[in-house]
Amino acid sequence: MHLTTTGMIRGLLAGLLTGTVALSGAGTANAATSTAHLPAATESSTDVPGKLLLMLDASGSMNEADPSGGTKMEAAKKALIGVVDKLPQDTNVGLRVYGATEEGGKPTKAACADTQLVAPIAPLDKPALTKAINDFEAKGETPIAHSLTKAIDDLGDTGPRNVILVSDGEESCVPDPCPVVKKLTKGGVDLRIDTVGFGVKDPARKQLRCIADAGDGTYYDAKDADELTTRLNKLSQQAVRDFTFNGTPITGIDLVEDEQPPADLPKLTPGLYTDELTANKDTWRAYEVERTTAESTLHVAVTTKPSTYSNRAGDDNEQEKLELNILAPDGTTCAKETTFEGPGNGFRPIVTVSGRVLGQPLEEGPDDDACQAKGTFTVLVNRQAAQQEASAEIQVIEEPPVTNLEALPEIVDEHPDQKDLPEGEAKPVTGGLSFSDAAEISSGTWVDTLVPGETLLYRVKVEDGQIGRFTVNGPTQGFRFPADAANHEQVFIQGMVYSPDRQNADGLTPVPGTFSRGDSDPQSISTSQVRYKNRYADTLGDPDSAPGSSMGGWYYYSLSVSTKDVGEDLTGQPIKVAFTVDVEGKPSGAVKYDGQDGWDSAATGAQKDDSGSQETGTSDTSKDEGGSPLPWIGGGLLTAVLMGLGVWFGLRRKGAQGSARSQE
Repeated sequence: MHLTTTGMIRGLLAGLLTGTVALSGAGTANAATSTAHLPAATESSTDVPGKLLLMLDASGSMNEADPSGGTKMEAAKKALIGVVDKLPQDTNVGLRVYGATEEGGKPTKAACADTQLVAPIAPLDKPALTKAINDFEAKGETPIAHSLTKAIDDLGDTGPRNVILVSDGEESCVPDPCPVVKKLTKGGVDLRIDTVGFGVKDPARKQLRCIADAGDGTYYDAKDADELTTRLNKLSQQAVRDFTFNGTPITGIDLVEDEQPPADLPKLTPGLYTDELTANKDTWRAYEVERTTAESTLHVAVTTKPSTYSNRAGDDNEQEKLELNILAPDGTTCAKETTFEGPGNGFRPIVTVSGRVLGQPLEEGPDDDACQAKGTFTVLVNRQAAQQEASAEIQVIEEPPVTNLEALPEIVDEHPDQKDLPEGEAKPVTGGLSFSDAAEISSGTWVDTLVPGETLLYRVKVEDGQIGRFTVNGPTQGFRFPADAANHEQVFIQGMVYSPDRQNADGLTPVPGTFSRGDSDPQSISTSQVRYKNRYADTLGDPDSAPGSSMGGWYYYSLSVSTKDVGEDLTGQPIKVAFTVDVEGKPSGAVKYDGQDGWDSAATGAQKDDSGSQETGTSDTSKDEGGSPLPWIGGGLLTAVLMGLGVWFGLRRKGAQGSARSQE
């Protein structure tokens, strides 16, 4: 369920404040005259750089034959060397080896403590890491839990940290490493553990899945050397991207109930920022933003990494909640928004809350309205979740007043009728992990690879006067339903669409697309026709999608595959999903802004590649999943197609009831 409440609610501040890669074996546009073309991202920076630890298991079972030829160890070494070759030069990476010194066959005390950090985490040294990978043989046991415990020490206690565990069997020293991992990750540690089962059987698969769940990661299957290479390349590149949440680091001030904000709150000017939010129902993270022009529109959005949601508490009712309040200088509440996400439907959507302070009245009103005046506004963010800490990205936009408000088209009367877009010739694309690196697409059919529980994002230009339409066409390109699925018949796939300022732009109850043997029910959604005046819509009487369709520019489409039903049987297995986009109509009703050229670029900046050239994002037009280069944030051009961020469970906005019929 995702609930959003908007309004001009009066109140004082005091009133608001109540309220890791491990390979393991088993040992045994124009601002003055047109709409806002907001770019997708800026250069990124963080206070503490991310760290990637490559852990290579040398247990005896890795000497067994790989189905595609050679041994599992040979395949693992080849895959790891490929990973090292593709990492950006500035990656902070290290190598830990275990099972390489003590003979296996019996889990002795020495064999179960056999783990060494052979390359401390440091900026990438490809020759040294390649030599280290080649300089050992498989011989020992598989101390997974002990090695992951040591890995925490290797990675330190600050910044984003990634571990990727690949195993061909179960832990051979500790009966079950999952409780150990749960203890290591307790309390919101910024650590992600992905796991890959290398030709595993069900008991090992279950254990590896549990480790991934406990480590806020995803489990993947790899049946042979080729699949192992693909999984490791994708996961390592994803880890590099996931190190950086886009924007300038800033630290807000925590305020508790009845506490007045200090005079020197951290200032947010138009742009992107990153911060760390703590979960506490009685604590608000505070910032200030300056409205420099009377009657400009202030937009503030807060997004937390989807990986921050986990069901670690074991409570099916666990939720991730974000609340955003924007206050005028006199304490008037000018915007109030709340978003809830939870695990109910097997989706993990992006968690974002967006607030908007309208400055220019649609009709003449009081000149002294506090929400229209210039001055310093207070931004308050509250987060409640099972995971104690979460990285967050904050977007701030100051949109100038318009000079042709009276001449602009009126608010839309109703949301467009649903239109299922037929699947055409599909072009491959690699979706992004967040708004900041969403892949650029246009009208047409696209195909991407997701695993159950994964959500990827794309961006498409929708101008004033146009409607953005999106249809999930479903599994494609040879997808087959598992023959042994126990009473599971359907794959659930769902999409959402967001505006340039990250508001929900569909507004209708989202019923997932359902796809079964011989039958399909695609999911189709759309924006309203984009009109500036839609922002003034009364959502109780006008289409509740209208306010989210009031800015021309980049609209964002998220695509998710559920872990429910067939998704449960296909855990970790990639599914090619086709979806179709249509930007309907010609641009019309262009907005004319009151001077201030370049305000849109100042708001979010632009992506850059390693050469410094400006980019707005690209799609992968290669037939090969390896794909063409993409200008990823913080890593330059990476050639691997990226596999997904972990399982993003989510109850959807207003969707708990609407989705229920698909889950029965």
